[in-house]
Amino acid sequence: TGASEAFGGLIARHQGRVFGLLGFLLRDAAEREDVAQEAFLAAWRGLGSFDPARGAFSTWLLAIVRHRAYNALRRPHRSSSAGPEPFADAPPAGAGEIARRLDAALLGLPVEQRLAFLLAEIHGLPLAAVAEIEDVPEGTVKSRLARARDHLRAALRPSLEPRP
Repeated sequence: TGASEAFGGLIARHQGRVFGLLGFLLRDAAEREDVAQEAFLAAWRGLGSFDPARGAFSTWLLAIVRHRAYNALRRPHRSSSAGPEPFADAPPAGAGEIARRLDAALLGLPVEQRLAFLLAEIHGLPLAAVAEIEDVPEGTVKSRLARARDHLRAALRPSLEPRP
């Protein structure tokens, strides 16, 4: 039917960004799948409440994803045995160790800083969109980004310094 095709198109168009975000918020692959499915279904059901005058569809969708991911993080049954999920895009050749350190450093950030960094720096969203997704003022996003960058810089410094 037309509705199922439209839903499939919605998923295809946005799944990369959704799973890229979830990859650094939720460690368990099955939980990421569940949260993505919940978010897409919630978006589909709530399409009538989407107002394009307030922002882009992707921003609205990522706010739903964030909300669902935060709910999953609060669930007591979540698994923490899985390792960090790599970036959706492969790092350049020879950057494997740096990418692993960056993954670990990102996972060491508080979830609010991690999400702000991922949305702004990895997904390239403007600060206003990140603020809308996070439902916080832009100044809060700026301070979260600054703290995240400081932490990441310190964590990666040993990897980037020349060896004697």
